Amino acid sequence: MSDKFDKFFWFRNNRILIDGVKQEHLFMHISDLHLHVVDDLSTPEEKEKAIEKESSWLEGKEKYAESAGEPFRDEQRISSVDAFEKHLMLAEELRPEALLITGDTLNYMHPAGERYLRKKLMDYKNKGGQFICVPGNHEDDNFADLWDAKLRVYEFEGFRIIAVNDSKHTLEDESILRLEALCNENIPMIVICHIPLLTDSCRNEIENAGAYFYIEENSEDINARKFVSIIKNCDTVKAVVCGHLHRYVNCEIAPGKPQIIGSQGMAGAVDLITVCGK
Repeated sequence: MSDKFDKFFWFRNNRILIDGVKQEHLFMHISDLHLHVVDDLSTPEEKEKAIEKESSWLEGKEKYAESAGEPFRDEQRISSVDAFEKHLMLAEELRPEALLITGDTLNYMHPAGERYLRKKLMDYKNKGGQFICVPGNHEDDNFADLWDAKLRVYEFEGFRIIAVNDSKHTLEDESILRLEALCNENIPMIVICHIPLLTDSCRNEIENAGAYFYIEENSEDINARKFVSIIKNCDTVKAVVCGHLHRYVNCEIAPGKPQIIGSQGMAGAVDLITVCGK
């Protein structure tokens, strides 16, 4: 890896083991970039809001890093756009099988941010890269060409990646039914979503973050409970990859079933995830 990336990024290496997978598959996972963008088409009001939000997050991401005991240096004190540009350059160098982006890519839906993000990810795709995005709680459910509210299935050698929209702390009925059907097909699945799932197995690791940051298996929302139950009990689901917590956690939703929670991409956090056979 080029030296030019060393000072901004900090990495966590993760492995997901799946019976029957013959090769090693490398994925790059980032989350919570919280982009604020202005361009020549932005109105004065849009520019003012973006500048205000950017300033707030320059301080906020340092506080998150401090509370999590994660790296934060002068190299992390850069704009959200500069941070995202670095992530894309890293992805172009690493050439992962897919770039996994688990929500809050935009801090809020705004025209300049939408134009910018679509162009950058389409450019990445046109260069031969694959990306899989899910929306976060800061974003709309649907964003044409990048993500949508419905469950999406991506096929890889010996496993699938399932993109799930849990940005409202629950799932739509259609997604619950589709997820149940996929479990019955017995093809190993890695689920990517935005909000982590809390079960007894990972309670100690993430409960202290507060209920805003996870979906509880005892939720009052019936579809939220169903979602956690499916992930926890379906043998076809092998792992979950998500964000939202603004700190890195590698825990287990059920014994032997990892949940990889990515930290804040705007502060240089990157998960390198290798999927391989046992």
